[in-house]
Order: sequence, then C-alpha cells, then structure tokens
Amino acid sequence: MSKGYLLDTSAIFALTDNEEGADLVEDYLDKARKGQLSIHMSSMTIMEVYYVASSERGEDEANRLLFLTRALPVKELPLENALVLPAARVKARHKVSVADAWIAATAMIHDLAVIHKDPEFDRLKDTLSLLPLPFKPKKKR
Repeated sequence: MSKGYLLDTSAIFALTDNEEGADLVEDYLDKARKGQLSIHMSSMTIMEVYYVASSERGEDEANRLLFLTRALPVKELPLENALVLPAARVKARHKVSVADAWIAATAMIHDLAVIHKDPEFDRLKDTLSLLPLPFKPKKKR
C-alpha cells in the first residue's frame, strides 16, 4: 500500500474541466485538506498543465490554471536528480511519454499511488500503484 497519492496532469484537468472523475479528485483533495491523507504533484505536472492550457486555451487561462493548481492542498515534488535514471528506465521499458515517465518515477521513488485518467499509465499497472479515473478519448496535444 502506498503512503500517499500523486496527481497526474490528467487528474488536474479532470478536476478543472469538471470531467468524469472530478468528484473523486475533489473527495481526495478534501481529505488532504483535513489531514486525512497526503497528496503530491510532480513539477512535471505543473509544466504540463501550463503548456497544454497555453497551447489549447491561451496564456491567460494557463496562468489561471497554474494559480489554481498551486493552490491545491498538495505538496509539489521537484524533478530531482534521483529521478533521472528511474524515469529513463520507465521510458525505455514501457513506451510512455517523457512527462509520464517522470511522473511515474516520482510516484515510484516516493511510494505514491498515481491518480490519473491517462490510458498510457495502464502500461505501468504492474510497476505502479494506480487509482484510475474514468478514461476519455485521448486528444492529440
């Protein structure tokens, strides 16, 4: 059993876009606010939220989402040197995006379950503890 949770970028967008699964993310965040569990986020997620929002919705919306994301009751985990080789191994072995490899490595190193709705994480189900939200068709980004 993991010692906490890691929000993937897809979980952030589920919350901010009120997609299916947003209620579960909000429930976990409420528990974090009450000190009942710990939730974390990779700095890679912050970067992804910003660049996706900026390219799809404009810089004003990206700034708004950046502010909202950083206001969540989560601890941001940096892209530290200890993650370089684990992320590279995840990328090489599981054919996931670079961002997802960093996020997965962060979860592994910190013993966190990934809250996500990205089908790419299914490739890691034997490696990571996952809490999948209902998937939606993947957009080209």
